Amino acid sequence: MVTGLAVDANGFELVVDGQRIGPRRMLQTSDVDLLNAVAGQYVDAVRNGSKDQALLAVGRELYRWLDGDLGQLTRLLDEASAPLVFEVRAPARPSAAAWALLRAPYELLAAPEGGFLAEAPKLFAVARRLGHPSPAQALDGYRLGVAFMASAPRGQHELDFEAEEMAILNAVGETSLDLVVEDSGNPEHLGLRLSELGGMPVVHLSCHGLHNWRPGPDGPATPVLLMEDDLGDGCPTSADALVGLLTPRPRLAFVSACLTATGADVAGHVPAGAGHRSGQMAEPGVPVAHSMATGLVAAGIPAVIGWDGSVSDRAATRFAERLYRQLSRRADVAEAVAEARRHLLTCSDERQRAEWHLARLWLGPAGGGPLVAGNRKRQMVPPHHVTKTFLDRKHQLPVAAAEMFVGRRPEMQHTLRALRGGQKAGVLLHGQGRLGKSSLAARIADRHPNRAVAVVFGDYTPTAVLDAIGDAVTSNPEARTLIEQRRAEVRQQPDRLKPLLTDLLAGPCAQELDDVRKPLLLIIDDLEQILTAHPNGPHRVDPGHATVLADVLSAFDPAITDSRLLVTSRYTFTLGGLEARLEPVQLQPLSPTAQRKLQRRQQDLAPAGYRTQRADLAQRALDVSCGNPGLQDLIGLRLVYSSQVDQARAEAAVAGMEAYLHQGDLPADNSDIGAFLENLALDTLLDQAGPAHRDLLRACTLFTVPAPKPVIDVLAAAVGGSASRLCGLGLLDTFPDQHRPELPAFAVNALAAGRLAPLTPDERAALATMAAGPLYAQWGGATPRPARGSDLDLQLTQLALAADNPTITADCAIAAVSALRQGPASAAAELGHQAITLLDRHNHEVSVTLLRAVADAAVTSGDGDHADTLLHRAIQQTRTSDRQTNPADHATLLYDHANRLITRGEVDQAEDLLHQARQLFTDTGDTRSVAVTWGKIADIIQQRGEVDEALRIHREVALPVYERIDDTRSIAVTWGQIADILEQRGEVDEALRIHREIELPVYERIDDTRSIAVTWGQIADILEQRGEVDEALRIRREVTLPVYERIGDTRSVAVTWGKIADLLRQRGEVDEALRIHREVTLPAFGRIGDTREAAVTWGKIADILRHRGEVDEALRIHREVTLPAFGRIGDTREAAVTWGKIADILEQRGEVDEALRIHREVTLPAFERIGDTRSVAVTWGKIADILEQRGEVDEALRIRREVALPAFGRIGDTREAAVTWGKIADILEQRGEVDEALRIRREVTLPVYERIGDTRSVAVTWGQIADILDQRGEVDEALALQLKRLEVNEQLGDMDGIAAANWDLARIDLSRQDFDAAVPRLVTSFQLLLKLQRPDGIAVVGATLGQLLLAAGERGHARQVLQTSRAAAAKIGFANTVDELDELLKATGDGNEEP
Repeated sequence: MVTGLAVDANGFELVVDGQRIGPRRMLQTSDVDLLNAVAGQYVDAVRNGSKDQALLAVGRELYRWLDGDLGQLTRLLDEASAPLVFEVRAPARPSAAAWALLRAPYELLAAPEGGFLAEAPKLFAVARRLGHPSPAQALDGYRLGVAFMASAPRGQHELDFEAEEMAILNAVGETSLDLVVEDSGNPEHLGLRLSELGGMPVVHLSCHGLHNWRPGPDGPATPVLLMEDDLGDGCPTSADALVGLLTPRPRLAFVSACLTATGADVAGHVPAGAGHRSGQMAEPGVPVAHSMATGLVAAGIPAVIGWDGSVSDRAATRFAERLYRQLSRRADVAEAVAEARRHLLTCSDERQRAEWHLARLWLGPAGGGPLVAGNRKRQMVPPHHVTKTFLDRKHQLPVAAAEMFVGRRPEMQHTLRALRGGQKAGVLLHGQGRLGKSSLAARIADRHPNRAVAVVFGDYTPTAVLDAIGDAVTSNPEARTLIEQRRAEVRQQPDRLKPLLTDLLAGPCAQELDDVRKPLLLIIDDLEQILTAHPNGPHRVDPGHATVLADVLSAFDPAITDSRLLVTSRYTFTLGGLEARLEPVQLQPLSPTAQRKLQRRQQDLAPAGYRTQRADLAQRALDVSCGNPGLQDLIGLRLVYSSQVDQARAEAAVAGMEAYLHQGDLPADNSDIGAFLENLALDTLLDQAGPAHRDLLRACTLFTVPAPKPVIDVLAAAVGGSASRLCGLGLLDTFPDQHRPELPAFAVNALAAGRLAPLTPDERAALATMAAGPLYAQWGGATPRPARGSDLDLQLTQLALAADNPTITADCAIAAVSALRQGPASAAAELGHQAITLLDRHNHEVSVTLLRAVADAAVTSGDGDHADTLLHRAIQQTRTSDRQTNPADHATLLYDHANRLITRGEVDQAEDLLHQARQLFTDTGDTRSVAVTWGKIADIIQQRGEVDEALRIHREVALPVYERIDDTRSIAVTWGQIADILEQRGEVDEALRIHREIELPVYERIDDTRSIAVTWGQIADILEQRGEVDEALRIRREVTLPVYERIGDTRSVAVTWGKIADLLRQRGEVDEALRIHREVTLPAFGRIGDTREAAVTWGKIADILRHRGEVDEALRIHREVTLPAFGRIGDTREAAVTWGKIADILEQRGEVDEALRIHREVTLPAFERIGDTRSVAVTWGKIADILEQRGEVDEALRIRREVALPAFGRIGDTREAAVTWGKIADILEQRGEVDEALRIRREVTLPVYERIGDTRSVAVTWGQIADILDQRGEVDEALALQLKRLEVNEQLGDMDGIAAANWDLARIDLSRQDFDAAVPRLVTSFQLLLKLQRPDGIAVVGATLGQLLLAAGERGHARQVLQTSRAAAAKIGFANTVDELDELLKATGDGNEEP
């Protein structure tokens, strides 16, 4: 009987064992609205990191609603027995209101004052059922059976499905589980496999999912799984299509892909980041619709588990591990899901724990209950039986254990297709040594439980072959008898092996008749042991073994038997044409993704701390392994990550390998690496290849990406050799062509390339001249179909430049420059310059687009003058060209030129050009570009201080245009610009709401991953301003940084690290902040050649050094590094900002007149010239600070009241206006107008900071109010405020604020003569200031603390504090304080006392 909710079209009942609790309740509109609100609240909580408090709020709100006025849910929980399966049962076709009830997140249910029901002692399980329950088919007597298939279509982020497969097996154990793995990734092949097996109770699908895929622009949104077709491309598969292929149907489908429990109409879920399971999203906008999970249930699967959001690989794997452990123990499926959910909830890894609530169980009429009733085995061999056989036999040359096997998906799929087809006798796996051929062969054999597997290794005689086959067919009486009867005959007459094999393979091993009589899979491993090199062709079989191998190849005839051969060899071979009976499959080096997977497994075995301590060395080890898993195992696991190898020895090993790859000698310092490389025999293979083939191999180093076979053939015709011979030796690797994946392409093996002499410039030119044209044609020529990738255009441009080919250069250079922008901008600018020079030399037209692209790269790389020259040329070209310039191109050029002028500070001219561009876009009917240009004009207007007009343009001009043309992304961008203005005006809550509720969901729907990260960064900016430093830091570290790293956005990664450093500095982690700037962000900007961001980073370093008292070095950096850099790129604003910082330092050093001159004569005119109203006002404020310091208080007050304050008012900068009011209050307090100062603090500044959520500034203002109250003798009230301030600063983790609050509290204590209370506060303040490296605070606080310690008789301790304080005071030029401290130090004596 059901316990939970019984739902119909209009209402529901709460029931326990079928008995109603309280009255039936109607689903009113208000109820549906509440449920939708709860769903929205849930999405927000997930977006913000799934924090317990936010999730508890959702669970408690849902609990309150279900409980109602009569406490119905509470009664249900009290009366239900344990374990409690809370089932939400609805009709098979629910109403819209019923869907709202079904989708509510019951997994989060929490009592109003309690925790999650999911973590209560009584197990709380949730299931949702569609349709009236009906009897399920009776369980059989077998143990748990799982059919596992992973899909990884080309172009999708590759999941760690190997780890998920191993987790299932490890959780249950081979003795309690029948595991079948289908490696095709193809739903049709999965269906055929299930049919052959007679079905399995569980199907586990690991892949990417989309909850709202559209087959066409106007098609309905449909949940799909991104599976594979026969070529490895994407095959979006709907629930109906998948169920139609699964015969017989499983009892449970676990669809381990993101959003598989999310309806097609649902928006707002957090999209996948690094390591998450979601493909590219389509936009929703459909009525209530099925999710993949409910679609599968509706199509006839009794029970389905899916994910209602984006789940990480690690969380999915951990969940699956516990789920199958419980299912194998005959647990009810709902209870097993609940246990797995609880397992995630108690996980110590916060990132995995955050996803504990995402799994959803949906049931059909016959779903639920246990899946296992017996323990009988399905007559299947263990999942990794052949791997273990190899491990047992190959002690000296280890095969990868199952848990360390990664990658090889294309090779495995190719091999499986060949073995399952009827065209070939078998497969030849060939490739370089230690690439994992034997490991792959074992893995493939593990995938054939319906084959008797025989392994031949080391001994290839007829007797050894027969013995291996005899061992494999021991359980087959007919085969065993046949072998026993004729074994002696074969021993005496080896030529009788062939007829025996023929009879065996055509008879008892011909096909699968039952669990005993089944075909043979004969693995002949390491065939290179009996191969000999031949100077003019492929390897030959040693004469002593040629006959037996020929007999074996002849006997395996696919026309008469299902038995197959699987041969592994480093080299291809020839054997009188019989080798053609084998399908050759060449192993590639591991892909970068597979290398990282293997590295993660190695890290899991390494000592704690090595992952971070040896991170740089591990990356170098990964690089030098060149995709060879055996070499990665040796250098990575057994050297870099080994606790037995110290850092210096590991470093030497990696360095030796790096030298070897640059034509160096074998590493002498490490015998293991030396032996490994000797075993690879690269130099020997190059000798065996012969001069012509070596020349071809060197010629192939011309290419940076795999080149198609016809192009390699062109080079071969010129220099000799053949690609097939080089592939056969493992010196040339085979890949799918990047333009046409169905065709092969070749690249020089990276390890072999390191042993070749580089091409000379003349050789490169000659070879490029031969190859450029054919490669251009192979990759689509001038009109490529499909579109050519930019990395291919880069390759073509590089060849065209070397070949002096203007046609290809003109066609490909623009995309090539774009491709290089992922790295150093200087490289992009240089390649563009070379392309323009070549085109000019040939009098070939240089497109305006190319000029613009190169100009943009030049600006970023720091060559502003060259950029200006290129833009000027482009403008002249549009005016003087004989060909009529496309108005749209002309407008785009004007737009780019305007952007450059804005950077240079020529704002008025930029605005004029933007209006010209806007008009041209209008004339061409380009509505979108008109709106974009209006947005840029609004930016100028906003900077000028006309905030209301800028806001009007965004709201009333640009936004309606984007909405009219349905440009979803631009709508979101414009809302973001509106939010920025509102934030500046102090409307922080509204700005935050726009980012979270309008902008972010749009980017999530269109899967604009980068914009999602940018928006999260803007949210973090606001939270940081509001004092929520920890949350801002979490967002930077856990949300934005992983996204930028995954998409390879080096610049944004570096910027984010810089923001993290800023936050750490606020928290007092100054050394770590400085390290990040110096060792992470600065090198990153250097690598990509971003001069501006590098200069900004140097400025931040200087700021930290200044606050640490290293004033001279800070000044040097500003003068000699940042200022020249901004000058080179013509960035007027940043140059003025830098001058302002120089003035600040000079003021701190006492050079007040020079500081004042800089503000008045340099920074102020610069900001006025570029129309930066805010910066003008800020500069006037700094001038007022200096005047106040010089005693010109009235003028300082006038500037603040009549200049700065009105300016901030005009631009709506509420915060800066409040800061200015605070400065006015400072002057008034100094002049004795204490009451007015207090009024300003209480009635003006404090309300502003509270309204905009600037918690830190609120706390500072409390402290300032407390100071005035203390002066007025209202000590108790002052003390209360300072304590309140301290509490807030502690909550914020604001070390500076905590130190200041403790100092002010200590001063109050001292005024009360309460020395016992004062000393601990002073010690805390002093220690924090030391941590913050604030010499000004150290000097002042230390002087007071030292006096108190001296008075208490702690002369040694006092001397230490006073010496530290004196050093700090001297460092920043506090002469009076130094003199005071010298006097105090004299009183401490000779310093011999123990502190």
